[in-house]
Amino acid sequence: MVFSFLKKESDLKEQLNLNNQVKLDNKLLEIIKNVDECSSADFNFLIGQLLSKMGYKHQIIDGVNDKGIDIIGFKGQKKVLAVQCKAWNPKVNTGIITKQDVLAFKANVLSEEYEKGLFITSHYFSKPAIAEQEDDKIILIDRRDLYNLLPRYFSEEFGEILYNETLQSIKRTCSFCGKGKEIRLWSKNKKKYYYKCANKDCERY
Repeated sequence: MVFSFLKKESDLKEQLNLNNQVKLDNKLLEIIKNVDECSSADFNFLIGQLLSKMGYKHQIIDGVNDKGIDIIGFKGQKKVLAVQCKAWNPKVNTGIITKQDVLAFKANVLSEEYEKGLFITSHYFSKPAIAEQEDDKIILIDRRDLYNLLPRYFSEEFGEILYNETLQSIKRTCSFCGKGKEIRLWSKNKKKYYYKCANKDCERY
C-alpha cells in the first residue's frame, strides 16, 4: 500500500511538473511572438530564459532598489553577470537609450564588482551610448542583436511561430480542440476530403 501511494504521489508530481513546464513554454512562446507589446516583467522573464540557455543560473531582482540591475547571472554560486532590461517598443516609444543610461548602468556594474554587465533592449542605443560599450566588461544588445539571439537559442519556439504564421489564412478552427487550424486534405484511399488539426497537442494532429 505504501509503495502504491508513493508511486501515485510521484506520478502526480511528475504530471504537475509537466503541466507547469507546458505553461512556461506557452508563456515563453507568447512573449517571443509579442516582444514589443510585452510588459517589463515578461521581458525580464524572456531574458532570464535566454540566460539559462547560455548556461547561467539567474535571479530576477527587478524592483525599486535594484540599482538599474534587473537580473543577476550566476556561475555556480558566484554572481558574475549584471543585466539591465529595457522593454521599449520603438513603434510607440520615440525615445532612445542614452549615454547617461549606459554610464549609470556601468557604474553600478563596477561598484558591485560583477565580471560583466549586459544591457539589453527591444529598442535602440544612441551612438554616444554605443561608444561606452566595452567588449570585456559592458555589452550592449539592441533590437537587431536581440532578434539575432532569439532564434539561435529558441529555434523550436521560432519554428512554431513561423509554422503558425503560414496558416494564418486558414479561417476554420478545429472543432475538436478549439485551438488549432483545420487543414482540408484529400484521402486517395477513401476518395473523400477530411480535416487535420494543425495543433500538435490535438488528437486530430
